[in-house]
Amino acid sequence: MSQKKYIIGLTGNIAVGKSMVRRMLQELGVSTIDGDSLVHVLQRPGTPVYKKIVETFGRFILNPDRTINRARLGSIAFNIPEAMKILESITHPAVIQQLIRVIDKAPSNIIAIEAIKLFESGLAEKCDSVWVVVAPKEQQLSRLVSKRHMSREIAIKRIESQPPQSEKVAKAQVVVDNSAALSKTWVIVQKNFNQIKAEVEPAPAAKPVAVDTGDLEIRRAKRGDLQGMSDVIKSGTKGALILDPPEMMEHLFSKAYLVALDKGEVVGMIGWQTENLIAGIDDFFVKTDGHWPSIGKIMIEKLEEEIASLSCEAGLMFVHNSIVGPARTTLNQSGYEEKPIKKMNRMWREAVKEWHADDTTTFVKQLLERRIMTPI
Repeated sequence: MSQKKYIIGLTGNIAVGKSMVRRMLQELGVSTIDGDSLVHVLQRPGTPVYKKIVETFGRFILNPDRTINRARLGSIAFNIPEAMKILESITHPAVIQQLIRVIDKAPSNIIAIEAIKLFESGLAEKCDSVWVVVAPKEQQLSRLVSKRHMSREIAIKRIESQPPQSEKVAKAQVVVDNSAALSKTWVIVQKNFNQIKAEVEPAPAAKPVAVDTGDLEIRRAKRGDLQGMSDVIKSGTKGALILDPPEMMEHLFSKAYLVALDKGEVVGMIGWQTENLIAGIDDFFVKTDGHWPSIGKIMIEKLEEEIASLSCEAGLMFVHNSIVGPARTTLNQSGYEEKPIKKMNRMWREAVKEWHADDTTTFVKQLLERRIMTPI
């Protein structure tokens, strides 16, 4: 795909932990791309892919706001093999074209593309190495039920609609067994990445996110920050929420994080993930209530710089209930307001349902004046 860059194709069946492995590679300095999220972007109203899907499957797959009802479209594609083939013939060429553009702009010489349909789309042939993530069926089922809120019956159908994991394993250069402890998965990823890195001349490191405000620094979180991040959560919530470093490691590899350090000590943190041009923001903590007006404000500004490059239309911030009081003024001054889910548009509501935790309050900020209707 690129003569100058080494491309890792990252794939595996549903709910085996592909995104976790992608986050691990990102931690090692790899530029990563979520190919499946690109599909969602390319299906936004007004795009050529959107028009072709509606022409092929009919307007009954649309929501009242003209967006594609992914659950409805998915139920057709997963239950009718021929429909899946037609859908893939529409989306795959556009995804590959978009990936080429993104790869050319990536800051690293090593790129990892996560795509569940890596082989079916022909994308695997354009990769220098294919990594396949595997996990037992019971783990897949547990993740779909607990994290994606599927019924057990639907989850089983989704798992069984895919080819056996062994078919992908047979085509892989690297197999990442994600069935054991997270630390063991990390060892596998690190070992194989180091072998690739030895073969590829590394690109100049991406410019870090930093703030020269006295001794304050804001940058991407690293594994070495786990204890400090755990301490900030405990201190900031006055003991209402406690995560030990192993639990914090799982969080670190499930989303992106910024940390604020004062003379080397972690005094603030914020996490985020994006899907369908919406940023889900959580794990936002500072060491003391007095840090909200200063460190809290700066962290929001730096976070928005990060997600601006992804053209996100909205930021949905899920704030732990124990800190809503001291954080509210800073959030409001930064443009984040509480908003009932019933007053959100459909895509925002779907994102809230997926990301919202019971012990959090949702704050919303519209980042773009109007929703993007064409691919980025």
